[in-house]
Amino acid sequence: MSRTLTRRAVVVGVTAVLLGASTGVANAADPTVLVATGKYPEAVAISPDGKKAYVTSPPDATVTVVDTVTHKVTNTIAVQRGPFEVAFTPDGSKAYVANAYSNAVSVIDTASETMVASAFGGDYPTSLTISRDGSRVYVAGREAVHVLDTATDTEVAAVALETTAHALATSPDGTKIWAATESGELTAIDTATNTVVDAVKTGGGDVVLSPDGTRAYQNGGSSLVVVDLIAHEVVTRVPGLQNGHRLAISPDGSRVYAGSRASDTTQGTLAEFDTSTNTLTRKLPAGAYPYGVAVTQDGTHAYVVLAGQAAVAYLDLRS
Repeated sequence: MSRTLTRRAVVVGVTAVLLGASTGVANAADPTVLVATGKYPEAVAISPDGKKAYVTSPPDATVTVVDTVTHKVTNTIAVQRGPFEVAFTPDGSKAYVANAYSNAVSVIDTASETMVASAFGGDYPTSLTISRDGSRVYVAGREAVHVLDTATDTEVAAVALETTAHALATSPDGTKIWAATESGELTAIDTATNTVVDAVKTGGGDVVLSPDGTRAYQNGGSSLVVVDLIAHEVVTRVPGLQNGHRLAISPDGSRVYAGSRASDTTQGTLAEFDTSTNTLTRKLPAGAYPYGVAVTQDGTHAYVVLAGQAAVAYLDLRS
């Protein structure tokens, strides 16, 4: 059983009562701006023009569209079963959604905000990333990364892995896809040949890359794992996370963010790490069960998915 599936089962069991009583309603520990989404939301992505945020809801098979200026829901897009992660093409014309429960990738036309196509995503796809030129989508299924052509929305290759990849990230120069695998390795796939060319043992989960491509940051559960991709080694493990999940990095690479929550409480925080000093700088109150995170293009705010409140929070990072 994958970590993602295990995590989801726990949340569904623990938060059912909470959601029934307080869906989308802020409490004293919550940020002031909350936007209601579908049930048990998982991930959030901001469009390239910064105008929309897309939030996935696996139980509802929907993607909630949020206006980033008004913080209002403007649409709810029906996709396939189990939408976990969503990513935009660089030009913003399409969004791709990894649907774990239906082994498929939904293709959304962002102009009409409708699902216009479906592609095979492998066995239980939970993560995806898009090439820098927008021509390829890489989808993490069990024991393989599937490569889709965005012109035809069909599979053109499948890269076999020894274990399941839980998270994917595209290198800034576009030459590699880094896959965080169940075996605790960070595996590199050459985008020209669609072959595995490198691997670093890290023991981490979700992954983001620095803007210059020299560092990877991974969720180590109770720590942020900092990886030197040039030296092929773990630099440090920064303590401070509790039940950490998805990560986000600021556009300038100066900060890494992760949802964090102690096991004895539903209320969580957004942990902020300084990448120049590899230290935990602060924890901002977030809400119930923080998961997915996305930072705005100017680095001043973040959207944090709150699975325990069927909502996404809008946090000010400047204070």
